[in-house]
Amino acid sequence: MIVREDFLAALGEPDEGFNRAVDAALRRICAEEARPVMKKKLSIGLLAAIIAILTLTGAALAVGLNLFGIFGRWDGRLAELAPQAELETGTPGEAATEKTGKSAVEIVNAYYDGESLIVAYIDDNARAFEPFTPTAEELARMEKAEGFFEGVEPYELGQMDPIQQAFVEAKRAGKPYGFVEYSVFASDQMFAGEDGGIELIPSVGDETTLDDGRRACLMEFSEDLPEEARNRDELTLRLPILRHECRFWFDGKDTYLLSGPLDAEMQTYEWIDGETHTSYASAPEQIGEAVATVKRTPAETRTYAGEGTYNGVPVHVEATVTSVRVTVEITAMGEAFPDPYAVYCEDGVRGGEYIRYDFRLEDEKGTALRVREISMEGNGMALTCFGDGRLPERLRLTIGVEGEEETGEPIALTAAG
Repeated sequence: MIVREDFLAALGEPDEGFNRAVDAALRRICAEEARPVMKKKLSIGLLAAIIAILTLTGAALAVGLNLFGIFGRWDGRLAELAPQAELETGTPGEAATEKTGKSAVEIVNAYYDGESLIVAYIDDNARAFEPFTPTAEELARMEKAEGFFEGVEPYELGQMDPIQQAFVEAKRAGKPYGFVEYSVFASDQMFAGEDGGIELIPSVGDETTLDDGRRACLMEFSEDLPEEARNRDELTLRLPILRHECRFWFDGKDTYLLSGPLDAEMQTYEWIDGETHTSYASAPEQIGEAVATVKRTPAETRTYAGEGTYNGVPVHVEATVTSVRVTVEITAMGEAFPDPYAVYCEDGVRGGEYIRYDFRLEDEKGTALRVREISMEGNGMALTCFGDGRLPERLRLTIGVEGEEETGEPIALTAAG
């Protein structure tokens, strides 16, 4: 049986933006359920944990659309990169289905420096809903799906299609009801190269809603960009357009789900937990693609270094900075940093308090760079942070532990050379 926690195991806890976009998120979850294997730790389809839904004014469209400028309203790094994200060539992808009508996907902006790639596109997000009551044979193809369309807030209900609203109300009343959603949408990954042979799976992303109802989306490939896609003079980007359908049925007691068409054949594949899973679920079908070419923008890389102490232990810090990404290596020169997982699971048994290190990396203006990822590495730790679109004059790093007021003295980092 599929439960909501299966998806959270891959996704992590959703944020408030996810709750505001519950209908779109459910469609993506429904499509994701059909995938045979989770290839990466994070994909845009499961990036609802960091989606922020905002309503934008039409003024942005009046002088030519630059999506980096739009996302730059809350991410200064993208605002800095916006002038470099203009594309010279691109072909929007168009698609049409009987249920959803015509729709289009267009790659609007992209930034590529040979090591990092950020792509922004517009998706019509075409959807159509119909009531659905399964026959006994069709119900046999569906799986129980706990946790869907439960605890819906009033504002969420108001953002749903009337048929989805009817489904929620039926569940609350304990009455049978079902619906099918037909959708056409951009894939949660891209491909590069003239033949589309380089698979690109994003490490982070963002999404917003334009005033005309279209989705503006951002994909970033600055962490896991394949080697064959690095350091090219240009990249031809291909964004698949997918068609999918998903059915929900509530029989008065339990909720059932079928991801894919009713006539799909039984499939057997490995699920997130490594267990073999068998169902009639099927993946979305590609029916088109949007294409664009992004030229490489030469990007400067600067290194910084400094020394200080944390918790009485001398540490050496090195940072490698581009306008897009910052990586920081912190090496303990004496006793190693306590490993949070080892402390929490001492002797293989869970217990005690989990250590959550807290880092603050600031530039000379006092602007804090957002930390993306923290990892333990040998005798130290490593950070990955978002850049802010420029190279700072100097940095300083403060190390602490979440929940503790006292922190170590800031460690000054100066540019090498």
